[in-house]
Amino acid sequence: MSMKTIINKIFLASALTLSLSACSDFLEKEPLSQGTEAIVFKTPEHFVQAANALYNMEGWKNYDNKANYDVMDRNLDISGLGSNGGGAAPESNWQWDKPYSHIRTCNILLQKAEEFGDKEAIAQPIGTAYFFRAWQHFYLLKLFGGVPIVDHVLDVNDGVIYGPRKSRYEVANFIIADLEAAIPLLPKEKDIPAASKGKVSKEAAKAFLARVLLYEATWEKYVPSISYDLDGNGNESGAGTAKPEGYYSIEKMLTEAKKLSGEVITEAETGTFKLWNECDTLSYFYLFNIDDGAENIPNFKNAGKKTNKEFILYKKYDYNLGQGGINLSHTVATWQGSNISTSFGESFLCRNGLPIRISNTGNMSDAQNNPQFKGYDTFVGEFRNRDYRFVSCAMSIPDRTFWSSRTEDGRQLTAAGKPYPDPVFPQNNDVYNANDPAYKSSCGVFKPTLRNNSTASSYGSRKFLIEGAGRSVSNSESADFPLIRLAEVHLIYAEATCELGNGAISDEDLNFSINKNRERARVAPLTNDLIANVWDAGWFDHATGKTICKKMNMLDEIRRERACELFGEGFRLDDLKRWGIAHINLTGQKLGHRILGTAYETEKANDANYFGEPCYYPEKYPLQYGIYEGTGPNDPDYGRSIATLAGNLLFSQRDYLQPIPRVQIRLNPQLKQNPGW
Repeated sequence: MSMKTIINKIFLASALTLSLSACSDFLEKEPLSQGTEAIVFKTPEHFVQAANALYNMEGWKNYDNKANYDVMDRNLDISGLGSNGGGAAPESNWQWDKPYSHIRTCNILLQKAEEFGDKEAIAQPIGTAYFFRAWQHFYLLKLFGGVPIVDHVLDVNDGVIYGPRKSRYEVANFIIADLEAAIPLLPKEKDIPAASKGKVSKEAAKAFLARVLLYEATWEKYVPSISYDLDGNGNESGAGTAKPEGYYSIEKMLTEAKKLSGEVITEAETGTFKLWNECDTLSYFYLFNIDDGAENIPNFKNAGKKTNKEFILYKKYDYNLGQGGINLSHTVATWQGSNISTSFGESFLCRNGLPIRISNTGNMSDAQNNPQFKGYDTFVGEFRNRDYRFVSCAMSIPDRTFWSSRTEDGRQLTAAGKPYPDPVFPQNNDVYNANDPAYKSSCGVFKPTLRNNSTASSYGSRKFLIEGAGRSVSNSESADFPLIRLAEVHLIYAEATCELGNGAISDEDLNFSINKNRERARVAPLTNDLIANVWDAGWFDHATGKTICKKMNMLDEIRRERACELFGEGFRLDDLKRWGIAHINLTGQKLGHRILGTAYETEKANDANYFGEPCYYPEKYPLQYGIYEGTGPNDPDYGRSIATLAGNLLFSQRDYLQPIPRVQIRLNPQLKQNPGW
């Protein structure tokens, strides 16, 4: 769909279709969908209603109204890679079309606001329109780089329709300006009435602007090092390098990101926001599946949505008013949602705040297990004394099972009290008994086996899995979808501070920010003394495809924290790009679980299908890509499965930006294709 077609098809009626992410009290009011623009915007209430129609954000569904599973960071370094790269520019792309239709509705409100006399009476709707116009332009910037900026209501003869792209710097400047305009117009979260919770607040705008500033500052700092010109000259390719007068420097962006995120954190400390901690050590896991409508039991504490003050902005769902509409529980339970790759799983720290393998000299020869790490002699050892973000979300911990809303799993949560179902283990691991209760129980727990052409490449992930029996009907899951949450703001503050400090950050700033996230995960605070003269001897180096010994430093640890806290929430690919390492982390051979010399070799299967066979039985069930041997038994990766072959991963520097859809270039030859496409 061309921009001209978008303009012809969008009318005010669609602009005023009410979104379920708006407040519940407004959902009960009649939408003004029948009047002309002149009638619609006659009173402040009309502007409020129009502003509620601007909450067009991706949630459980994307802008194409399809299940939004790709937001779960699938097919990346932290989730496990299958294949990537090597594609051609598509004919069309809804990711280009849809944001511009949403931008138009923002511009209609802003245009009518200019004609309205009492600007103070409509300050909040105006601020909301600025916020979402920035939101949609940032969506486009991350995907395509420089794009046409639409700052007014277009007609079919408007020069913007047939004009060139603006540079990424001009787009970033526009986004920043819109958010700076929105902040003073929006109410503080604590001043938003309970019935209107879910509307954009001043703190949400500050947090989003901090996100934008950190993103663009680090992009401009690191992406030039990838040895590939993504900007182009704007004449033959790309969107060019034009920078508007007064454009923020990298240092200015980082300074503002730190300031804004710090203000949100300070406000949170008054009680406006707080990390959700209602489910003890499992709080992180349960944060993402709070779904208590219609008396559904959301978790073993029966803590509902009203207890959640961590989400600063979210896509709002309700079992009665607007369900998620995707087969979420089935997707997660069958290992098709978010995932934890082996290398990512091994990067989660022990509870003492250090990696699973460490060295005090930097030599791999004297590296040793962290005293808290229990190793691989048993199947459960590696899960002991670890970050609870890993332990609570990993799908494959072989001493427990988990609740699931799916009827076919037979483990629906029907009452509060127990964090896990009672596991049923085989009574005898040496002699098979077909009548053993474990083989008939939905809560049977058995030793892991490597079968079915396995790559042994991940731990799975149950993040987002709904557990209550009240959601047994497919597509009825209705947890709110987080768009900005307090834990991310902590990460923004820490990263911006560390970047400003050239890799240094004080213990005070760490305590003010990410150590709060670590506390919920039951991981020791990050301090300068903790990592001084310590090497991570389990660091997987994507550049070489091998485990190396790397000296710990603050920037790496903050980035580690970001991955561990935000995995599966749609940040990872953008992070890899802005750090200039996407073409490294997403290519090359990847390794999976440690097999040789572990319980996979010493233990025998105790499930009904493979009872008595070795858990790893290569003569009968070889791994898909085999075992990595490296330089021999002393190689730190010796005996691991090969998870992905380098030849399957073709991601390159051009993939930092998506191609402009070909139909757009045919309709407007002034739009130049991104470099390399």
